[in-house]
Amino acid sequence: MQQDIKPWYKQLWPWLLIAVPVFTALKAAHTVMLMQGNIPDMVVDDYYKEGQAINQRLALYREAELRNLDAKVLIAGNQIIIRFAQNDTLGEHMLLDFYHPTIANKDFNLTAERSGKLLYIATLPHSLQGNWRIAVTDNSKAWKLRANLVLPASQEIQLGY
Repeated sequence: MQQDIKPWYKQLWPWLLIAVPVFTALKAAHTVMLMQGNIPDMVVDDYYKEGQAINQRLALYREAELRNLDAKVLIAGNQIIIRFAQNDTLGEHMLLDFYHPTIANKDFNLTAERSGKLLYIATLPHSLQGNWRIAVTDNSKAWKLRANLVLPASQEIQLGY
């Protein structure tokens, strides 16, 4: 009885055993390439400096609360309207900072012009969709109001501290 013996490279089992680590190494290299191309924007290098900036922002929100500022924001088409409840010492312009929660490349700033006693209006550079954060401040940057927006929105959203 003669047994037909094939060389190892013509057998199925060695190739299956080799394929598992090769596939794993290729998948790991692919994952590393994806991670290098999509570095998260939320990672901060200097935590101490970021903590100081957070404390400064909180002081601006407290200042807005002390001034008893009350405002609402409405986005209608490509216009953003900021309506204050009272206007004792507000200037001719408001600075609007739009922040995307996860993609820093989408962040942008606008200047809203006064339109009447209580209204400030600005034109958006493009249509906004999804979740956004907005911060409103005056030219002197002595106070700040903020809100989370889910766009498109059909009603006014309260700006808070």
